[in-house]
Amino acid sequence: MEWPGGRCSPKFWKLVILLAVLMLWALHHQLSNWDGMVEPQHHSQKVAVHEIAAFTKRWLEFGYNAWLAERIPVRRDLPDVRDERCLNITYESLIQAQHSVSIVVIFRNEQLAMLLRMLHSLQDRTNPYFLGEIMLINDHSDMGFWTEELSRQAFDAYVERYIHVLTNIFHMEEQMGLVRARRFAANQAQCNTLVFLDAHVEVNVGWLEPLLAEIMQDPFALVGPQLDLLDEMTLDYVRTVERRGLFDWTLRRREVPLLWQQLQELPRPFATPVLHTPVFAIDTAWFSSIIHFDMDLNSPAAFELALSFLNWRMENRVLQVPCSRVGHLQPSDLSYMQRYGNLNQFAEHHFSNYKRLVETWLNVPKYKSVVYQHQPQIQQAHIGNVSEVQDMIEEIKFRSFDWYLKHVATDLLQHFPLQPRIDFANGTVRPVQLSSHCLTGDFATRLITLEPCEPFRPAAQNWTLTYMNDLRLGDNFCVEVQPNGMMVLNPCHTLGGRQSWHYDVHDNCLVSNIHCMEIGAQMQLLRFCIAIDSV
Repeated sequence: MEWPGGRCSPKFWKLVILLAVLMLWALHHQLSNWDGMVEPQHHSQKVAVHEIAAFTKRWLEFGYNAWLAERIPVRRDLPDVRDERCLNITYESLIQAQHSVSIVVIFRNEQLAMLLRMLHSLQDRTNPYFLGEIMLINDHSDMGFWTEELSRQAFDAYVERYIHVLTNIFHMEEQMGLVRARRFAANQAQCNTLVFLDAHVEVNVGWLEPLLAEIMQDPFALVGPQLDLLDEMTLDYVRTVERRGLFDWTLRRREVPLLWQQLQELPRPFATPVLHTPVFAIDTAWFSSIIHFDMDLNSPAAFELALSFLNWRMENRVLQVPCSRVGHLQPSDLSYMQRYGNLNQFAEHHFSNYKRLVETWLNVPKYKSVVYQHQPQIQQAHIGNVSEVQDMIEEIKFRSFDWYLKHVATDLLQHFPLQPRIDFANGTVRPVQLSSHCLTGDFATRLITLEPCEPFRPAAQNWTLTYMNDLRLGDNFCVEVQPNGMMVLNPCHTLGGRQSWHYDVHDNCLVSNIHCMEIGAQMQLLRFCIAIDSV
């Protein structure tokens, strides 16, 4: 009903407001299991027998105990695991400097309960004095909850009501990818410091100030917190030991012990050759100036390396800050990556980005050759013209890769010598109960079967468990587990997921994520390796 002038009656607006409040309350009630806004009581982590199927389905969908994630509150206490000496540090200079922060969270097809728990950890443990804005970038989620417009509206209303009124939420109409979304965030940010967080984290008490202190001291520094563990099965917060980031010659991130002097100086921030970037802080102006250095470098893994290379080789610092603690969930079952898109398509992008990285930042024959020997797919990848980036590196006079090895990654060649790749095992794969038969692959049909072992069929029965943790037939085809448990041959992408394999010495079994290879009549993985407590 309208009154003269086109205005709705006061009663009408009261009804609209009441309905909006009821919708928010109902959503909050559902997500919090009634006690989501208070300290939880004990929650059983055992799975009822009739819910094991639901547990398994949620695990396969998200790669961690998503069943449990929906049954614990979205707001919970975390143990304060900081070194006691961190508690004596004051940050009065930050307040005097009026430092403000844009916190950026980029997500795609994330479980709602995990995302809200991360946001509540931000709201509860971030000093509001420094929090200028929160930017949530939904990178075109196209599964489950996120597909409905009404769901997205309810999420937006929930965030504004319970998290932070100054939250800018972007629901992107097309997928950008993580690196492009970071560029977008840098262009939109209103504050002088950017802090990027993955959706699979929970920040701990006093997490922000130690990062800001380093940025204020050196606006060209790239800094990150100590990443603790959120256990994939129990979701418990587990303190981790401080380690430095390096990389091997497949360009995979690796972690190594601190140098002796760094150990003696803990909990002071320490230099790390490569910063792991689920969470990192950087000056907004500085990030905006370097994020466009190579616009065609958009793979998250390659960009992580390039960001550290660029900062170090301009003689700026890359630091890890132990007094800042953030819990990070990194599923060991990498099948969850499928929800970001087709991994075989990602692989082509992944290899071409790594080749750009090699041809620009490792552009020395002895280093390039060992990378290409370890990862032939990188050398085979197609890239566009990188001469412009190479010219900029020369013009700006970045320090050389040899300088980086001598002054920054001083022990890289000790941990990962310049030598050919050594794989874990090579030969036939035979069931213990039927040792006369071998795992057999057909390149034409992509099928995998169990056939009598024949010494004259090495191309079909000679497998390699590689250094990249995949199971290969020949150079470029890997065993991939399908959602129904079937095994097939697909081009290797080295991104893990359903092509991830390792050998379990204890069970004498080949394992893909959480599935053990037990050969049935239809070549299925029949056994779920993780033990489930049931009641």
